[in-house]
Amino acid sequence: MEIVVIGTEPPCIRCHTTLKRAKEVAEQFPERIDVRRIGLHSEEARKYGRVMEGPEVEKVGNVKPDLDRLHKLLAELDELKANEEKNESLIDTKLKELQQVIKPVEDKARELGILMTPVFVVNGKVKSMGYPPSKDEIRGWIEIELRR
Repeated sequence: MEIVVIGTEPPCIRCHTTLKRAKEVAEQFPERIDVRRIGLHSEEARKYGRVMEGPEVEKVGNVKPDLDRLHKLLAELDELKANEEKNESLIDTKLKELQQVIKPVEDKARELGILMTPVFVVNGKVKSMGYPPSKDEIRGWIEIELRR
């Protein structure tokens, strides 16, 4: 089984968290699960569709989130990431707040058929885009693939 996380380079907090969760969940299974990250502008990423990060979607879709709140949350997340293990639940809370702020951008990406980072792929199938999936979601996708 293969999990691919398509994200920004260097990884933003959302892409980083998605990859970290994927690795942690994959380790819980006895089956071999390869987890890797690819850049959103790579040729390999293009085979899944048109992939963009949030700021690119903002420009293409002419949509603006609350930039002051966005920058504030990103700065807070950056600080929390310094001690990631200790701050895991607070990071989760801040990521949920961030999702609400960028929801108009994510909605515009869907409307335009754009895969917004992070993109989560299992065995060649896009399972999510635009948000860091929870460990439970990831576990569920893996279990479904293992039953096939």
